[in-house]
Amino acid sequence: MGGLGLFMFGVETTSNGLQKFAANRLRQILHSLTKRTFLAIFFGIIMTVAFQSSAASTVLVVEFVNAEMLTLAQALGIVLGSAVGTSVSIQLIAFQILDVALAAAFAGFLLYAFSKGQGKYLGQALIGFGLIFVGMANMSDATAPLKHAAGLQALLENLGTQPLLAIVLGLVLTALFQSGTAVFAIMMSLAGHHLLNLNAVVPLVIGAHTGGTITTLFSSLTARKMDAKRTAIANTGYKVAATIMVYPLLAWFTRVVEWTTPDLQRQVANAHLLFALLMVVIFFPLNSLIARGLERWLPERRDLAQRPGLKYLEESSLEVPAVALKQVFKEICRVGETVEEKMARRIPEALLDPGNAPAEQILQAESEVDWFYVRISHFLTQLTRIGLTEEQREESLKAQFVLKELEYTGDVFANIAQLVLALHSHALKLPPENWTDLQGLYDRVATNYSLTLQAFRQWDEDLAGRVVRENQEILLEQRMLQLSLLGRPACAEDGSEGEEKLGFALVDLLDLLRRVDEHSVNIARVVMGIV
Repeated sequence: MGGLGLFMFGVETTSNGLQKFAANRLRQILHSLTKRTFLAIFFGIIMTVAFQSSAASTVLVVEFVNAEMLTLAQALGIVLGSAVGTSVSIQLIAFQILDVALAAAFAGFLLYAFSKGQGKYLGQALIGFGLIFVGMANMSDATAPLKHAAGLQALLENLGTQPLLAIVLGLVLTALFQSGTAVFAIMMSLAGHHLLNLNAVVPLVIGAHTGGTITTLFSSLTARKMDAKRTAIANTGYKVAATIMVYPLLAWFTRVVEWTTPDLQRQVANAHLLFALLMVVIFFPLNSLIARGLERWLPERRDLAQRPGLKYLEESSLEVPAVALKQVFKEICRVGETVEEKMARRIPEALLDPGNAPAEQILQAESEVDWFYVRISHFLTQLTRIGLTEEQREESLKAQFVLKELEYTGDVFANIAQLVLALHSHALKLPPENWTDLQGLYDRVATNYSLTLQAFRQWDEDLAGRVVRENQEILLEQRMLQLSLLGRPACAEDGSEGEEKLGFALVDLLDLLRRVDEHSVNIARVVMGIV
C-alpha cells in the first residue's frame, strides 16, 4: 500500500508538472495537428502521455469542441488516441529502469530547487517520474511473499478459467481506484512473481480498459454541455463494444499477446496496447458516422438556450488550469454581452417609454449579471487554490478584475433604470428635446463600451488604446452638456417643481453615463497591461 501510494503520488506529481509545462503548447499546436483527421489520433496520444490523465484529456477535448476548434468526429478520434497514449505510459512503466528514474528524480530536484518558471515545472515532472518507479519497486518487493500464500495463488489462477469474472473484476477495481495506471501497476507487480497467468491478465486488462471510463461517464451525466455527454458515452461505448467483439476470440487474442514477448510483465502492457490499437482500427473509420448518430440521439436541449446559465464553465475543467482560464475568459465575455444587449441597448427605450417595463427589464438583467458574477467568482476562487503558474495567477487576477468592472457597469445601468422609475413615480418623463441633447453622449459611451468588449475578447491592445483616448472626448462632452443643462432648465408638464426634479435627474444621468465609460477604460487598461 505504501508503494501504491508513492506510485499514485508520482503519477499525480508528473501530471501536474507536465500540465504546467506543456498545456499552452499543446493548445497552440492543436490547429496543425487536427487539420487532417487522422492526426487527431496522434494528438490524443501526445496529450494523454503528457497529462497522465484521461480525465484531463477529456476536458481538453470537450473545450476544443465547444470552441469550434474541433468537430465531434475529430474529438472522438482524440478519445481513441488517448487509449493508445495510456498504453504508451504503461509500456514505460513495464521497463525496469529504477536507476534511471532515481537519476531523473535527482535532476528534477535540482531543476525544482534552482530554476524558475518552466524549468521548475519540468523538475516537478521528473521528481514524479522517479517516484513512479520507486513505488513500482516497493510494490514488487512487497508482493514477493505472496508466492507462498497458496489460497491467494489458487484464487488468482482461477481467474484465468473465468474470463468474464476477470473482466468484471478489472472494471470494478479500475473504477474504484479511479486510476487505470495504478491497477496496471498492481497487475505488473503480481505478474512479476507469476501470481497472475496470461489467461487471467488479458481479461483483467480488457475490463480495466472499460473501468477507466466509468468515472468520466458518471460525471458527464450532470454536465450542461451535450458534447461532454457525447464524448464520454462514445469513450465508454468504444470499450464495451470492443470487449463484446473480442470476448468470443479471447483465446486467439491471448495467443497474439503471448507471441509479442515471453516476459509476463511486458505482456500486461502489450495486452493494453493491442486492445487500444484494435479499437482504433475498428472505430476510427466510422467516427464521422458515430458522431452524427450521437448528435441525432442526443440533440441539444432547447430549454438551456432559453434560461440563463453558465455555458463554458465545468468543474471538471479545474483539472487543466490552462483550459479553465480560457473558459473563464469566454464566460466573462458572455457577461459583457449580457450587459450590452439587455441593459445598455435598452436605455433609450427606458428613458422615452412612458411605461415601466423597459426599466424593470434592465433591473432584471442586473440580477442576471449578479448571478453570473457570484458563480464565476466562486469558480476563480476554486482555481486559485490549485497550483497555478505565475502567468496563470496573473491571468486569474485580470479575469477577476474585469468581471468586477462588468458587474459595476451593470450596477450603473441599473441605477439609470431606477432613476427612470423614480421619475415615473412622480408622473415625470424625459422630454424628446432633452433626449436629443443626450443622445450623442449616450451613443459615444455605448460605442466605447462595445469597443471595450471587442478589445477584451481579442485581447487587442490597439483597440484598448482607442477606448482610453475616446474617454477624454466623452468627458469633455459630458462637462459641456452638464453646463448647458445647468444654464437651461429642463421642461416638465407639472410646473417648476417637476422641472427641478427633472433637471436633477438629467444631471445624475450625465454622471452615470460618465461612470459607465470609466469602467470601460478600466477594462481597457487591463488589456493594455497597465493595471
